[in-house]
Amino acid sequence: MNKPKVSIIVPIYGVEKYLHQCVDSILAQTLKEIEIILVDDGSKDKCPQIVDEYSKKDPRVIAVHQPNGGYGRAVNHGIELAKGEYIGIVESDDWIEPNMYEELYNKAIQTGVDIVKSNFFNTFSSGEFKNTWAKDFNISTFPFNFKDNPIFLYFHPSIWSCLYKRNLIIKNNIRMQEIPGAGWTDNLFQVKTLFYSQKIVYIDDAFYHYRRKHVDDAKDLKDWHIPFNRTKEIHEWMRQQKITDINIWGCLYKRELGYMYMALRMIPFKQIRDAIPYIIFCVKDMEPNILSSCPYIKSREKNKINSLIKYPLRSVLIYKVVKNILIKNFKTVLNFMISIHISSDWIIQLLGIQIAKGKYTTYPALIKFKIGE
Repeated sequence: MNKPKVSIIVPIYGVEKYLHQCVDSILAQTLKEIEIILVDDGSKDKCPQIVDEYSKKDPRVIAVHQPNGGYGRAVNHGIELAKGEYIGIVESDDWIEPNMYEELYNKAIQTGVDIVKSNFFNTFSSGEFKNTWAKDFNISTFPFNFKDNPIFLYFHPSIWSCLYKRNLIIKNNIRMQEIPGAGWTDNLFQVKTLFYSQKIVYIDDAFYHYRRKHVDDAKDLKDWHIPFNRTKEIHEWMRQQKITDINIWGCLYKRELGYMYMALRMIPFKQIRDAIPYIIFCVKDMEPNILSSCPYIKSREKNKINSLIKYPLRSVLIYKVVKNILIKNFKTVLNFMISIHISSDWIIQLLGIQIAKGKYTTYPALIKFKIGE
């Protein structure tokens, strides 16, 4: 095969259930000049056999097997082997539209950019939706430099919805952090690729189906330490690079505040005191002059940060009580006060008094009246 236009790296671990759908969607690409690097990261299920089967069926598929080293090491192994002009990453429990890489590659060639980033679908078992970034933040669809559009740092890293010029990755020695599991290793990778790129272009069309289990990302977070650890590492790297742009830092702070509250939603009440030092470190590492002058940080976000700096324990406890007790039980309280349910049986409930016909009496009520059988 001639030099591929795109090298697609698929880090794989324990996704036997989804792997066929993922790889089949890549093999179905309308852009045929691709290589598909399947990196089995020491899977204990049938993934290794599935990887080998695909490599035997299609010469574009490269089978790689390595001892378990985590998401970052698997992607790095793929980068070392990649020969394409551009590099893409597909996570092994997701899938893509047939025209994804043809559209991204053509856009890259037309514009000469280092990164093409597209929109994506958040896919749940109940359905899916496309992000509204372009509309919400007025993102340009013309090539731009990261400094001109730092709000990109506020978005989900979604490195798998991008196409990267291979030379950008190799020249600047950009690699994933090699830590156990996944651990948000894509965060620093995203920051580095954006920083080193000369030009980026955004496509608002969605081609990538990002499989999610929960609407609230916090429920997918396996360890609440992760956002705080990644924050520290990104800040250290940016200071090493002597990045002083207040808008880049400000948009990073904006995202990190969201991550902090994501972690707070996950942290059990009994571990709140353990988390306070991490929170204090993160908010006190945010430069006051950047918080006050960055136009991307809204007043309510500044108030949250200032509150966490001055009264960390109180702020966290109030948030946990409101989020975990009041909001979580709001629907139950509302149904108790007033609700109407019409079906083969019916219920009308007002101020905790419920009138029900038939056997349908599941709503909470102080007093229940049953009409008929």
